[in-house]
Amino acid sequence: MIGKVTRGSDVRRLLYYLYGPGKAIEHTDPHMIAGFGDPAELEPERLGDGCRDFRRLAGLLNQPLAALNGDNYPQPVWHCSVRAAPEDRVLSDAEWARVAAHIMDRTGLASDGDDLAVRWVAVRHASDHVHLVATLARQDRHRPSLWNTYRKLRAACRDTEEWFGLRRTAPADRTAAKRPTRAETEQAIRRGQAEPARVRLRREVSTAAAGARTEEEFFTRLARTGVLVRHRFSAHQPGQVTGYAVGLPDHTTKDGQTVWFGGGKLAADLTLPRLRARWGDPQARDPLHGAAALPAPAVRAVLRATIAEAATQAAGEAEFFARLRAAGVLVRERLSEVNMTEITGYAVTLPGYTGADEELRWYGGGRLHGSLTLPRLRAAWAQGQHAAARCSAAARFTAPERTEIYRHATRQAAAAAEHLRHCAASDPGPRSGYGLGSGGRVPHGGPGDRQPGTAVRGRRV
Repeated sequence: MIGKVTRGSDVRRLLYYLYGPGKAIEHTDPHMIAGFGDPAELEPERLGDGCRDFRRLAGLLNQPLAALNGDNYPQPVWHCSVRAAPEDRVLSDAEWARVAAHIMDRTGLASDGDDLAVRWVAVRHASDHVHLVATLARQDRHRPSLWNTYRKLRAACRDTEEWFGLRRTAPADRTAAKRPTRAETEQAIRRGQAEPARVRLRREVSTAAAGARTEEEFFTRLARTGVLVRHRFSAHQPGQVTGYAVGLPDHTTKDGQTVWFGGGKLAADLTLPRLRARWGDPQARDPLHGAAALPAPAVRAVLRATIAEAATQAAGEAEFFARLRAAGVLVRERLSEVNMTEITGYAVTLPGYTGADEELRWYGGGRLHGSLTLPRLRAAWAQGQHAAARCSAAARFTAPERTEIYRHATRQAAAAAEHLRHCAASDPGPRSGYGLGSGGRVPHGGPGDRQPGTAVRGRRV
């Protein structure tokens, strides 16, 4: 089951289309199957000439938008079409209604039991798909959150596949190569190009990465093929390259500016951290130089424990954020939409912990533990230091997190041992001071002196 989301500004015009014959007379028996109220009451009334009157339904959907006094998204109409595979069985109206309600609940636009959520309807005019229409304004005069909506929609579709035994589709893990957009494809046709710029760049970058053995050789190979390269530098260490973007000399905007594509926009395995790991760059594998090597459960556990410790030791909000930053945690404060000087929440991450798109992956306090939201921390600080210490329960690692951390530590130890053996075989010099202070040496009988396959007694972490 596949879901596609588009945005618009005229809900009445969209309803006309959904209840109309369609562009190729493909719409048959359009009717409402679900919505924010009783579908039978929301169904547009038929007039004497057989046409439908959409004024009442459009007015109900637009009422929350009018209550916001224009303080809304530029395109406040949310349109989601959900289609089953051609070989899937035909679902009933009741089953499609369950699918629509689950999508609205999973995306957070209209959670189950939330009477003040957005107003929405689901219209079915074919056997294999339905259309969901919602206006992006809650009935409590707030804007709904659209954070991660597309991935939540993908997860909801996979849930329905399991419920009804439909064809299983891939999860939204962001590992597939990015397809060229319709605009990019049409632009390539107008210019007489054999393929869109994104496709050509992906091929050139993949070829250069496959033939290169080092980062320097990779960028040299790209330059030889005529590809433009732009480096991205670290905000904390200006001389350190953290990413790159590529472009073509003949692919520009209307004002002559080069259109750039980051490595993650071409394919998930073409980001610079992934390429460095492929080339065997020790910095890319070392968690001290980048949290990208840490598994997600370990990152969440570390962040949760750090936040809990800072909240327990801090006497107030300012000291709390200061302790987090001193511990090396990146903090992003969320400001109120009404009072821009008021902090209503926060999100944290570790330096270098990025996703496939090379963007930092942030975690709100509430996602890490229910007691770590800013309102609950403020309430605890108001009651005294003893009350704030209650959040120390959040610092405990769960069994799966502890297992994942031990596995990661085992992989890092194995990588370090392999590095020592490689240095010992090629040059004893690096081995003598690896991982030690100035002038340090590996003592007799240490890990560097063991032969491959020799058992090593482990220590309990």
